[in-house]
Amino acid sequence: YPTVKVRWYDVEAFSTKASDIAVFETTSLQDYYFVIDAIRDSEFCTVPYFEFVEIIPAIEDGYVEYGSSL
Repeated sequence: YPTVKVRWYDVEAFSTKASDIAVFETTSLQDYYFVIDAIRDSEFCTVPYFEFVEIIPAIEDGYVEYGSSL
């Protein structure tokens, strides 16, 4: 999934809800969908080592694009 980039952040000192977060960036919603399905089907989540607590979709500077579309 070459269009999907992932950055990991350690948040355990700042949150009791999660110890780590991952930020996925992509230009292809289909690639993102496939990579998330692949992760959910892998031992990474099925053993389970990790748990998806929440998925929060967002668009970087979405308000700028919206404003210019008016």
